[in-house]
Amino acid sequence: MGTFHDTKDPLHGITVVAQAGRAVYVGRCHERDAQKIMLVGVDIHEEDDTGKGPDGRTNQEFLDRAAKFGIWSTHEKVVLNTEDITQLVPLNDYFAGAPGPSVAPPPAQAPAAKVALEASGTAPTDPEKPVNLTDEACAEVRRLMAEEEQAGKGLRLGVSGGGCSGLVYKVEFDNLAEGDLVVPYEGFNVFLDRKSTIYLRGVTLDYQKGLSGRGFQFQNPNASNTCGCGESFSV
Repeated sequence: MGTFHDTKDPLHGITVVAQAGRAVYVGRCHERDAQKIMLVGVDIHEEDDTGKGPDGRTNQEFLDRAAKFGIWSTHEKVVLNTEDITQLVPLNDYFAGAPGPSVAPPPAQAPAAKVALEASGTAPTDPEKPVNLTDEACAEVRRLMAEEEQAGKGLRLGVSGGGCSGLVYKVEFDNLAEGDLVVPYEGFNVFLDRKSTIYLRGVTLDYQKGLSGRGFQFQNPNASNTCGCGESFSV
């Protein structure tokens, strides 16, 4: 378990979906009041008159992929006017099919959000492997590779700067790059670049289902602090 921010807003540090007009914003909620909401580490997708964005996907298709793999941050910080937002929900809830139109500011005495980050799946630790995947995580990776037609690629686990606590996890399908460390699993390989391996050695990747924990979850013994969002940490 990591530490948590002292905040009265239960959405702080949580990856949320904010919809305003034709655009959807996915990022971590940093500040929120009656006038504005500030998101950090944001990706934006906007549909045109054809109902698709510049990447040829609809907003829903963009959100589906974001919920499975996370996002690439294209904006460090975005501030939206509360009155322009038609929907604001945690990304996990959106993917679970239970979005609600709750865009009101938090109650004055709302309790701070606290999320315990513990891998729930079976995780047979192999000391010979720099990272370990639970059976649930392996099964989900194989399912997604088939669904996304990612034959020939591997699962890249990485770390980049940013987030509430300084570092952010990355999970995506990718090709093998020069210098990568390859960790074999049944049906696929895990790729780690040398820099990320420093931060991820000893990490367990789990996959959790359900409204409160859907998606890939990291259990990182190297992390000294972990934000409530589960996506950001420091060492």
